[in-house]
Amino acid sequence: MDGDFNAHKSRFNANNAQVELTAGLIYHFKNSNGKRYFGHAKPYNQAEIDALNGDINDLRSNLNAERNQQASLHSKNRELSVLLDECLNKKPVIQQVIETSSTRMLESVVSFRQGKSTIDNSQLPNVERIGMYMKRHNEAKVVIKGFASPEGALELNERLALARAYAVKNMLIKKYGISSERILAQGEGVGNMYSDPDWNRVSICTIKEESK
Repeated sequence: MDGDFNAHKSRFNANNAQVELTAGLIYHFKNSNGKRYFGHAKPYNQAEIDALNGDINDLRSNLNAERNQQASLHSKNRELSVLLDECLNKKPVIQQVIETSSTRMLESVVSFRQGKSTIDNSQLPNVERIGMYMKRHNEAKVVIKGFASPEGALELNERLALARAYAVKNMLIKKYGISSERILAQGEGVGNMYSDPDWNRVSICTIKEESK
């Protein structure tokens, strides 16, 4: 067989042929534009670029402002926390309050006729003024001083002055229900408070209260 082999003929013999085939597959995935190929980039002019840069700078400025504000709030929060701790740990301050009293005075004058110790109807409002006040103020006390004008004997005027003081006292007790312990009646004899002697035929009722 070796002697009959023809190398030239063997190259074109189908029985000695060798075939090699290579196949390839290319697949394009969809991109952000929904297509399987790249789109053309949108061209921007300088004005649009500047506008975008301006927006970016504004956003950065706003972000910085927010950060600064947040830092300020944190600082304020720390200050308030320190103040709160100081208040909670602060010892109480004891203050001494001194109350001062002042005197409140009410005075009413009851006039009498010459030689009389009876109270005229025209003088009843002056007595009632004292009586109603003492009914409203249970702690109030009154001092009634009776006076006489200089006419007549001194002894008679002294008795008349005392009788005038008791006339007012008795009316306060009987008409207004004021306790006798709250009323002090005194006869002062001849009075000299007024320049006209006739004006000294009076009983002067004085209420003094210590008010705080």
